[in-house]
Amino acid sequence: MKTNDKNKYKDFGDRLSLIMYKQNISNIQLANAMFVSPSTISGYRTGRRSPTVADLAAIVQILNVSADYLIGTSEITTRPDTTEK
Repeated sequence: MKTNDKNKYKDFGDRLSLIMYKQNISNIQLANAMFVSPSTISGYRTGRRSPTVADLAAIVQILNVSADYLIGTSEITTRPDTTEK
């Protein structure tokens, strides 16, 4: 893995942590909702692990957050399908 790749995953972890903090959701709560272990969530938050596409989709649905925001390609946190028209 390149150095830039690690930074990308750390950004994901920072963004995930911020959203979880704002929504007052713990590793255990998110893990239970996703049917994964709390250590998996911890790995995402610290940058030791990256989520699968399926896990990213679950995080987006559960936290009602934009995948683009989580992966660092947008600063808009809301999902496009949840914005008012």
